[in-house]
Amino acid sequence: MLVQLRHVTVTFSFLMFGLALLAGCGSGGSPAAKSPAKQEEKSPAAAAEKTKALLIPKVEIADWCPEHGIPESICSMCSEKYAEECKKKNDWCKEHNRAVSQCFICHPDLKEKFAKMKPAEKTQK
Repeated sequence: MLVQLRHVTVTFSFLMFGLALLAGCGSGGSPAAKSPAKQEEKSPAAAAEKTKALLIPKVEIADWCPEHGIPESICSMCSEKYAEECKKKNDWCKEHNRAVSQCFICHPDLKEKFAKMKPAEKTQK
């Protein structure tokens, strides 16, 4: 279900981005018709400052589910395939709908175990 929700969220985001892009394209008017004050705002120094502000480091964590605090590749709450494997192995918490081996509610000590597995954050520019 979470996979479907993520799919819907991503689709909605792309749709909204497309609508915003189309709305921006219809602003009309030629560059010559703009006032001199607005043309001064777009000086090279101002443009460079804006560009620097947009360069925010992107944090990337390989194979980690930030929502559930376990490796993404074995997240029984995100991966239906892995959840089915857990159920076959009798590793399923019916009360909390996740693998018993990943149920922080029934086994709070597991949270620390998985926290130690979290990969270091990589900052990219």
